[in-house]
Amino acid sequence: MTNLATQLQAIGLFYRSVAPFMLGISGLMLLAVLLPALREGWGEGLLPALMLTKLATAPVVWYLSEQLRPGQYWFYFNLNVSRRRLWGGVVALDAVLFLGGALLLRAVLA
Repeated sequence: MTNLATQLQAIGLFYRSVAPFMLGISGLMLLAVLLPALREGWGEGLLPALMLTKLATAPVVWYLSEQLRPGQYWFYFNLNVSRRRLWGGVVALDAVLFLGGALLLRAVLA
């Protein structure tokens, strides 16, 4: 149980380091694409396409993170958390946050 808690904390800590990139892209997509589409009434089937686009931006963020901070994984390796687990957790957490923001925006404007 302690191992799971440690891994979840490590994923949360790692997410904070890439959150400006991920949340910036999410904010742009929600405010520049979804908000006008919902206001004009043609955003009904747009959410799955936006979600796929959002998931497709994760490799871009991964590449930028690798280029800007190449030795960032040693701390997480010492906690027995692999790169795959870190990035999988980050992508899952970011997808949930994006989906929650999109559904909240849709509920407010509907």
